Amino acid sequence: MSLTSDHGLKHPQQLEDLLMYRLTRVVRTCGLPLVRLFEGELGITRREWHVLALVVQEGELAPSRIAELCWLDRPRVSRAVSRLVERGLLLRQAAGRSALVRATTEGKALYARAMAEAGAFNEALVDGLDATELGQLDALLNKLQSRARTLRDAPVPGRPVQRHAGGTRDRHGPTESTSTPR
Repeated sequence: MSLTSDHGLKHPQQLEDLLMYRLTRVVRTCGLPLVRLFEGELGITRREWHVLALVVQEGELAPSRIAELCWLDRPRVSRAVSRLVERGLLLRQAAGRSALVRATTEGKALYARAMAEAGAFNEALVDGLDATELGQLDALLNKLQSRARTLRDAPVPGRPVQRHAGGTRDRHGPTESTSTPR
């Protein structure tokens, strides 16, 4: 299927034509079963799951690095880390003027259980796609992510960043995690 010049994704005329709106709808539609899993069965928020998953996958991390990988501000990461430490899922160790966080045995076990459940949900979600479509989807998502980074990092002439009005410093750094648990 080729996009004609009047295709809604190329030239949006209404809300349903906006790519970000459609992607958000998919995420929110899928979110409820995952919230039930994480908060109901496992007793952690999706934010805590994201932090725990990154620490298990990446190994020992500084909270500032977790914030970069999670695309969250440091206070939110700090609160999530504190709750996970209180539950015995993470350990925080002093490292000079900073700290390092690593997963406990209990944290790794919870991660394994959550990943199995989230993985099963993911498999069910993509079950209607054949191997070619899965490959295309993966390639397109990678291409969109690359383009999104380019647009995020490009200066907008005549528009200075106004942090009090929703702008941000580049707190996320040049690298991103390849993991996507939420």
